[in-house]
Amino acid sequence: MKSETPSAEGQMDSSSSSSSSCCKRKAVDSLISDSPEKRERLELNSQDVLSVKNVCDLIHYITLRRSHSVRKPSWFGVGDERVSRVNVMVLDGLTQSHFYRYFSLFRHLRDKYSARWTLSPSSGDLLTSDLLSAAVAVCDRAAETRAALPAALRWHPVIRRFGLKATGLSNFLLTQQEMIKQKYPVKGGWGCEEFVCTVSDGHVTDSSPLFGLDCEMCLTCVGLEVTRVALVDSSGRCVLDELVKPPNPIIDYCTRFSGITQAILAPVSTRLADVQSRLQQLLPPDAVLVGHSLDGDLRALYLVHPHVIDTSLLYRQEFGRRFKLKHLAQVVLKREIQSEVRIGHDPCEDALAALHLAQYFIRKGPREVVEDHLEDLWDLEFTEDDDSDHVISSSRRSSPLRFGHALSRSGQSAVFLGGSVEMSGSLSNQQCRRHQCSSDREVVCVYRRVVQSYTLSVLRFSSFRNTLNQTAAMGPHLKQVCERLRQMCVLYVGPLPSDATETLVHRLLKRCGRLRTIRLLHYTHEVHAEVVFEHLEGAQLALEHLNGLQINDCMIKARRPVHELCLDLDERLSERQNDPLNAHVIYVSNLSSKPHRHEDQLQSFRQVGPIQRVTSAAEHAGKRSRHAFIRFECADSAQAAVGVAPQIGNRKLSVCHALTPPHMTSWTRPVTTETSPDTAEQGEECDERLLERQMKKLDARVGKVFRALEENCLSVVILPGHRSDGVDHPGLCFIHIKRVPALTPPS
Repeated sequence: MKSETPSAEGQMDSSSSSSSSCCKRKAVDSLISDSPEKRERLELNSQDVLSVKNVCDLIHYITLRRSHSVRKPSWFGVGDERVSRVNVMVLDGLTQSHFYRYFSLFRHLRDKYSARWTLSPSSGDLLTSDLLSAAVAVCDRAAETRAALPAALRWHPVIRRFGLKATGLSNFLLTQQEMIKQKYPVKGGWGCEEFVCTVSDGHVTDSSPLFGLDCEMCLTCVGLEVTRVALVDSSGRCVLDELVKPPNPIIDYCTRFSGITQAILAPVSTRLADVQSRLQQLLPPDAVLVGHSLDGDLRALYLVHPHVIDTSLLYRQEFGRRFKLKHLAQVVLKREIQSEVRIGHDPCEDALAALHLAQYFIRKGPREVVEDHLEDLWDLEFTEDDDSDHVISSSRRSSPLRFGHALSRSGQSAVFLGGSVEMSGSLSNQQCRRHQCSSDREVVCVYRRVVQSYTLSVLRFSSFRNTLNQTAAMGPHLKQVCERLRQMCVLYVGPLPSDATETLVHRLLKRCGRLRTIRLLHYTHEVHAEVVFEHLEGAQLALEHLNGLQINDCMIKARRPVHELCLDLDERLSERQNDPLNAHVIYVSNLSSKPHRHEDQLQSFRQVGPIQRVTSAAEHAGKRSRHAFIRFECADSAQAAVGVAPQIGNRKLSVCHALTPPHMTSWTRPVTTETSPDTAEQGEECDERLLERQMKKLDARVGKVFRALEENCLSVVILPGHRSDGVDHPGLCFIHIKRVPALTPPS
């Protein structure tokens, strides 16, 4: 009897579940330079699935950014000024499961490429056959496209500022120059000496969280001062609504606008410094503040925040004029705010309206927003001349720019090395050299001879796939690999009372981690249960805390499976603890599902050290997840937190080192057919040593290529993944910019 527990959700190897998890926020990965002391950052929501097209867009940007106005991928946040070459290695046949099954054998991939992301399954052909013929997203074509527009759109202030195809919130942030021009407080700016800065890492992506902010003011003897502050998160939930008592005597409460009276403010003891501290705690490092004419609110708060979207400048007019928030909400959102019936404005309502206006603009894009509201908001209309202009211009549109031709135009060239290299399109050898190699060894040898001659090099290693094709089918082999990973999350729990149910087992183990399946075993001498956790951490904590628990005269024990697949479990778990990707991260379980208690419990870990990010599953029915990953700014803080295990009230939290990398959602997945440990081993024993040798050789060749790379070369390694028996097995993408280690001065 096997059943899905209520807490099971998602799957690691399903592209559909990976896509649904894209809206969840995860900690960003670090791109570790050759020197451990020097770190750089790449930005991507870690549960987002990177596609091969994303990698191609990155290659286009790096190679063409100086000769063409190529759009920079929003997830790529590292400083790229000095990057001069790009090298891509494709390891055919390998998946994410292979990397973690043979983790100890991939020494170079593990240590040199600590920035890694899940990759949607692909054959890798886009990188080896279609890359040069792929269309390039070039920004300087915006002027040509604009000429094919009606005049009402062509010269619209919104289109002139943002273009036609801008997408993602990162394209609508105010630049530092715009913030200075609009008199926003900036760090080190004139008159901002006493301002408090929020904690910001400077890396904002399209997945960064939005927060709506609004303040109400009163007039004191020194000018306008804040009396009420409201902050709403991206889901529209008000996370802060505080009254603030100004330090200076109040001349006018501005009740008509603020709704504040002397009686309301009299018992208030909260000061500006308290609100500043609270905002610093609530805003994550990549938070984006949204507001309407937000410069006044930030100045009243004496607060500097670098990432801002101002809705009065999104929905902009000619000559610097601005729409009122009430008018925008009425026309765009069809919502009535700042009602005349009520005395004063509600800052929560205004902050929410600004947030929804920004989300609407980001979702629709500049062109659709202008087209939809050209008449009712901007009081403009299309004319017949505009339409005829559009028809004439559209006939002159040129075909999209292809990467191979753009590379050739800029005086650069590419080389593709590997077996059966075929290129699509009519591209000359001057644009790309193709070299068919008979072995992976030849690929490395040829590359080391020509490494300095090409801007872009793509190397395809096919030995593993060729070996696998000769010895076993890919589908059964992947099931064996995934089963080995699944066994790391399996525990046998018992003995249990004879009337034990799955609900009892779930209640017993849910404090340790999210459960995938529970199966009661009645054929043993006493009742036991086979439990599969979603994460390794849950199984690890259950082993540590469950043994010795007594239920109805039954002394409970938790055991790992005992068969050949699990003989090296301890070594594999030790490897996971040493993964540099998790050095700053801990896993916490048994959290309260009530939001206010949940937050208080997580805040207790701030005593150990500054927290960079807290990651947990999405809320369900207003309840929080009982389990979370906490990423500290310092690895020492994470180490110290493991030994804390705080108890808040009558609830004791369980803590351990994180074993799951940020880009994975689960170590287990539902399979189409039941796979037992015994059947998983059939036909595998004779090939396992051969496969291990192949993994070592592949990693060694990656190391040789890496050593041959020049300084400031962007290195990308692709494990393409595989689709088999209706199941997607994701790949992995590793990215690293090779830097020369800093010289240590003699002591």
